[in-house]
Amino acid sequence: MSQTPLPSRRSLFAAAGLGAGAALLAACGSSSGGGNGGLSVVTSAYPLAYLVTRIGGGHVELTDLTTPGADAHGIELSVKQVMLVESADLVLQIPGLQAALDDAIASQDGENVLDVSSAITFLPIGAGQEHSDESAEEHAEHAEDEHEEHEEHEGEGHDGHDHGPNDPHFWHDPLRMADLADALAQRLGELAPEAAEEFSASAQELRQELEALDAELAESFGAVEGRKPFITSHAAYAYLAERYDLHQIGISGVDPENEPSPQRLLALEGLVEEEGVTTVFFETSASPKVAQTLARNLGIDSEELDNLETQQSADADYAQVMRDNCSALVASWS
Repeated sequence: MSQTPLPSRRSLFAAAGLGAGAALLAACGSSSGGGNGGLSVVTSAYPLAYLVTRIGGGHVELTDLTTPGADAHGIELSVKQVMLVESADLVLQIPGLQAALDDAIASQDGENVLDVSSAITFLPIGAGQEHSDESAEEHAEHAEDEHEEHEEHEGEGHDGHDHGPNDPHFWHDPLRMADLADALAQRLGELAPEAAEEFSASAQELRQELEALDAELAESFGAVEGRKPFITSHAAYAYLAERYDLHQIGISGVDPENEPSPQRLLALEGLVEEEGVTTVFFETSASPKVAQTLARNLGIDSEELDNLETQQSADADYAQVMRDNCSALVASWS
């Protein structure tokens, strides 16, 4: 669907308030669902779309606002998409991930929203990151500094994103995905009671798969002895690190648009030597330039990790990407 950006979000809401909304809503379709008569559900990240598809099946008509391979953090919404958010039967929101969607939801009553944070526990920004021999107090100060850096950009549009105090990339923990699947099944069942048992059965089947995936990943990561540090261009893997006792070293913070300072790059060089890191990982949805330059300067490898914010290939679903990422990380420690 169209991803045409607006000059500003304020002008969008002003236009809707002046009466443009009624005509635009008609162009977006009815609020009762889509062309197949199912529930209309809006998502803004691939893991959410994956859950909706697996649990809702043919009972839902899904709209994912992201573009494969693009930075999901910085999405802009067209007028039609904002009206779709308002008219959908259900919108899944990860607070702090996307300012455009948060703004669109804040402009309405939000009764059609499933806030992911109501179903799972978020980690604070900075959790799961390796800070060498920092004390706990210094680590907390580092996380607070990172949050303040995001806040400095608030009000600047999507050139800077304030993710708030929490890390939104929960989907790298399969068990959190399973918990959200249960909550989604319950919410869909409330919207379509006639299919509630089917939603619940699908969520239970998916939970079993995700628990099996978790056990598989735990075994693979656990087979590696000693510390397991990894450097990523975008600190999107705190939940993976927390779940499997890994040590994430982010070149930038949770926002891929943040550029690392020269001091940060010098510190990373020291950590690479200290920890014996062999690989710097970059992502398709964020520029690989800094990561590849750092790797080249240090004479080590650079490889790709998939942050799963969007689906890169129809042939690789959530579980397959999690396995592929695991294999790449394990290989870097061998």
